[in-house]
Amino acid sequence: MPSSGGSARSSVVRTAALFAPFFALALLGFIYLAAGAGAAGSGGRTVALVLVGFVVLLLGYQVVQSVRDMFAKVQETSGLVERRWSRNEFLLFHNTYIFVGKDVYRLSPEQALDIQLGDMVRIVHLPHTSAVESIERLPRS
Repeated sequence: MPSSGGSARSSVVRTAALFAPFFALALLGFIYLAAGAGAAGSGGRTVALVLVGFVVLLLGYQVVQSVRDMFAKVQETSGLVERRWSRNEFLLFHNTYIFVGKDVYRLSPEQALDIQLGDMVRIVHLPHTSAVESIERLPRS
């Protein structure tokens, strides 16, 4: 029986809405630092430019992938759960991950209940963020 963990698309929209303002602020900070990076005695500014540039790349990548998935069609992937693990993020959120094929998928707690290591699964997901729309355990053949 397929288990659905809410809409993957709404999760992607929330991610884009959360990270886009931080991306914009980091980008403005990067532009501000880049404008004065050539000034004499700006060694500290150059280090800050590199650090802020790295943050801009990370946030920008997340926002771009989320926006791409807003307009993408869902895909279906079937395969063997080769690895399953859980971890806490920011001491608040408990996430479960599975490795199927060549991709890692994050499952909601409800989706993760029935999925075990070695199960054959069919996953309906968005292509760029691998946000899971539904997951179904397939019978063993």
